[in-house]
Amino acid sequence: MSLVKKVCNLIILDESGSMASLQQATMSTFNELIQSISADAAKAGEREQWIQFYSFNGNGIKEQIPLQKVSELMQLNENNYRPDSMTPLFDAIGHATGKLRYALEGETGYIVLVTILTDGAENASKEFTATTIANIIKELQNQNWVFTYIGTNQDVAKEAARMNIVNHARYENNGLSLKSMMVKERSAREKFYTKLDNKDFNTGDKYFDDESKP
Repeated sequence: MSLVKKVCNLIILDESGSMASLQQATMSTFNELIQSISADAAKAGEREQWIQFYSFNGNGIKEQIPLQKVSELMQLNENNYRPDSMTPLFDAIGHATGKLRYALEGETGYIVLVTILTDGAENASKEFTATTIANIIKELQNQNWVFTYIGTNQDVAKEAARMNIVNHARYENNGLSLKSMMVKERSAREKFYTKLDNKDFNTGDKYFDDESKP
């Protein structure tokens, strides 16, 4: 692929009520993920790291971090991450990708790395359907967007395939497994950056080495 000058990290995080038991682990792993993105930004040279972060539940879709260049970023805490209500997953994906797509219109030399993390399947969307989201993702994957779906309490491979997402991983519904999963995600992210530096990454490549392991 051509030289990538800008990496846009789009994070879409479930904040539904069932995430309450994982609240502390989720906040910790998210903050570690932000630190790893910031660390790459500090050593990436001319390649810029940008981030946009949404959390979502039945009460709304919150843009916690507007699209911005990575620097000193907010961290999750009990004040800004309070699990509640249902899981409008499709609406969150549709809203978040649509807004970022609009912001990037006319730009070149970028790649978008989308990370979706949820502990349950869709159950509350009103604007987007599985078919609509699958079509959006299929189109964006042909435009240098890489989607990763991380989930539990569901058939993760089946749910990912329903949305045309190739890269997926499953964790058990407990804090230790979630933290272990995010260590794996950060390792995959570092390999992703290395491939970008070597100009040998294609959006069709697998993100995880072995997607069958939790």
